[in-house]
Amino acid sequence: MVQYNFKKMTVVPNGKDFIDIILSRTQRQTPTVVHKGYAISRLRQFYMRKVKYTQQNFHEKLSTIIDEFPRLDDIHPFYGDLLHVLYNKDHYKLALGQINTASKNIGNISKDFVKLLKYGVSLY
Repeated sequence: MVQYNFKKMTVVPNGKDFIDIILSRTQRQTPTVVHKGYAISRLRQFYMRKVKYTQQNFHEKLSTIIDEFPRLDDIHPFYGDLLHVLYNKDHYKLALGQINTASKNIGNISKDFVKLLKYGVSLY
């Protein structure tokens, strides 16, 4: 039986705050100005970099959430029963699974948008 420290779990922000955190971090860490004379290849690189960086940040944050929350098999049965009473075990597993699925979906969407940016014919 593995001892689990519940105090090291961080607070998970709600969806709107989560998106604001990720997008503000992307805005701070990537270039923000597009000049009028840039070639289309440079514009493509600019936006592909933003999409990839945003996807990477989402993946890091969501995987951190998944890793920090304890697995039900790893905690003491008392805490497992307490979790079931306060917050249904099945709902807990389902929520963690949905976070994992969201991370994969963000990766797929990012990959699709990078392809669209890379092979687009015009700026639109």
